[in-house]
Amino acid sequence: MRLWRVVAGVLAFGFVAAGVTPAWACACGGFLPDMQSRARSYGENALVQYSGGTEKITLSMHINGSSKKAAWIMPVPSAAKVELGDDTVFNRLDRITRPKIVSRTTYWPFRGLGIMGGRGDSAGAPAAGGVNVQQQMVLGPFAVARLTGSSGTAVTDWLHTNGYVVPATLAANLTPYLSEKWEIVAVKLAPKRDGESLTGSTPPLALTFASDRIVYPMRLSKGATTSQTVTVYVAAEHRVDATELPDANVRPELLFAGHVEDDETLVKPADFLTAYTVTYKEPSRITDDFTFAPAANDDDFQRVEVITTNDGFWSTVGVTFAGLLIIGGGAAVIARTQVRRSAGRIV
Repeated sequence: MRLWRVVAGVLAFGFVAAGVTPAWACACGGFLPDMQSRARSYGENALVQYSGGTEKITLSMHINGSSKKAAWIMPVPSAAKVELGDDTVFNRLDRITRPKIVSRTTYWPFRGLGIMGGRGDSAGAPAAGGVNVQQQMVLGPFAVARLTGSSGTAVTDWLHTNGYVVPATLAANLTPYLSEKWEIVAVKLAPKRDGESLTGSTPPLALTFASDRIVYPMRLSKGATTSQTVTVYVAAEHRVDATELPDANVRPELLFAGHVEDDETLVKPADFLTAYTVTYKEPSRITDDFTFAPAANDDDFQRVEVITTNDGFWSTVGVTFAGLLIIGGGAAVIARTQVRRSAGRIV
């Protein structure tokens, strides 16, 4: 029962308060909670793997609260294969991309004065209503439907008929994707027992599809009403730059860039990992998806975190005394040399 609650927790996305329109969109897709839920989604991790025109997105959401009903809407540019993802992948990616720790020692009374150096900054067939149901399946705790549709209204009508909570803005936000002939993957909780709810973090779902570019869908997130943080790990043949941004005024932070060896997920040729993170404090300003393209070079990058320790008063006294001895000895040698030279001139 406890395990189910953890697994279920992933899908809960929700209302700021009961009866209020939910903050339904989260990063690449939209979460739809039940009307009584106070659950809230605040971000996600995504691994985007790309090689030879095939893209695979593995996604996990971060949820506060719980919900007895929840759903997730994800647009993709072509027909997708949907499966459960590796539940350890994001722990491994977090370890790989952590900052390099550099230790530094300062001596009293210079601690905190900035005299001993910097502060450790980072370096370096049509169904009724215009909807085509391509596939339906159950994966673990999720019921999955792959849809195409003639309009946002047609798709949201189908979702509503099939037990999804549909925010008022969803149809308009789906329309750009449908006009570009994208597929819509709809995922909802499929509880095995009545009364079970979601709480915690979602188990990863993986979607594989054909694409002529590296894209991470973000446009649905404009419907969110709370700040959203997304971390995107891109595994490709080369380092990548973000060439199109969801919000042109908000640039992502580079976390890591480099070849990754000995990882069962990041295999050649798509073994160069580039990681970015970004927070959207005003999701309503999102107008585009993330698009990534090969960078000008494959330079490695790793953040650096400097940890400073202070040796205290007596250590400083010892270092100072040793320094004075060295300086004094040097001065005595210079003085003796000067005396000898002067004596030589007198003779």
